[in-house]
Amino acid sequence: MGEERTIVVTGGGSGIGRATAKRFGDDGDFVVVADINEESAEAVAREITTAGGNATHVVVDVADDSSVGALAATVEEAHGGADVLVTSAGVLQNVSSIRNMDMDEHDRVWAVNYRGVYVCCREIGRGMAERGRGCIVNISSTSATAAFPLHAYAPAKAAISHLTALLASDLGPRGVRVNAVAPGYVLTEQMQARIDAGYRDQGAMERQSALGRMILPSEVADGIHFLCSDAARAITGISMPIDAGWLSRVTYVQHSGWPPTDWDPDTD
Repeated sequence: MGEERTIVVTGGGSGIGRATAKRFGDDGDFVVVADINEESAEAVAREITTAGGNATHVVVDVADDSSVGALAATVEEAHGGADVLVTSAGVLQNVSSIRNMDMDEHDRVWAVNYRGVYVCCREIGRGMAERGRGCIVNISSTSATAAFPLHAYAPAKAAISHLTALLASDLGPRGVRVNAVAPGYVLTEQMQARIDAGYRDQGAMERQSALGRMILPSEVADGIHFLCSDAARAITGISMPIDAGWLSRVTYVQHSGWPPTDWDPDTD
């Protein structure tokens, strides 16, 4: 355990954000759990403190510039600024066609998943640049790499990967590293709700990865924690897949010679 850092996690009240907040809390860092849902944010902060860590919670709507500005100001004034920012706040989208996608939903996805990330990086990244140190980790997705029937979510995640590279180049000379993780199918509360409602097929998602399973939020949190550690001090500008081998498997099985003629799925 090293020197205590101040960690800001947006979307920290659930899913990947919750797992990430708890991971840093377990490591002895001070965690600011920021979420639009105050009850959830407070509960996660309480989980961390009950386990012996240090945390507080702040209400933030990343789609509201003034709310993000208030978060940045609070962190600067009360905690001396953020050492790490994890922009985990986001919303999912169900499969749709461009012919019938609701534009209000489209705009909401972009307002949270892209613009919200941009504004958080800008407002909190300023303080990091002034102090000459800091780490930012954004949440991209494997859906950023291919054509998914997610006509707002996937393009927004592709934009996050590109933004991450831009910010790494912009802020790197000021001592700030910026990376992203690109999870595959993660079994978050939001995903579980969609599985239960019949919008997603858990078995199909599991079969699409090389390891034949979905990813746990804690496994994404471990990757984020690594990118913010000294072990990753030379790494910036990347989008690191955490996908149980989805990227390799999905192309592998599309080969015209797959499966081989002697392949037995029950034994091979």
